[in-house]
Amino acid sequence: MPSDKDILFEKVRQVYDTSNSIKDLKSKLEAQGIQTYNRNDKLCGVYYGKRKFRLKRSLGIDPELLRLKDRSQLLARIREKQDKRKSKNRER
Repeated sequence: MPSDKDILFEKVRQVYDTSNSIKDLKSKLEAQGIQTYNRNDKLCGVYYGKRKFRLKRSLGIDPELLRLKDRSQLLARIREKQDKRKSKNRER
């Protein structure tokens, strides 16, 4: 029988995999009924039942990687726009 931590890990992992930013992760977790908590204005963990679980330590999920994922997507969009502009300038 899986523990509360195992159940929570699976729920959070599924939401984490589909999230594109930290704000998106927070809103999706709250939609699942999982309350989050912050520490120094950063997403730090979740409440599950009567317990608190830290994302990075207890669950092994680093929300800061979402920030990198969000930045990499933004950079990819900027590069695509720049490539389109360069190709238009070459045609002229």
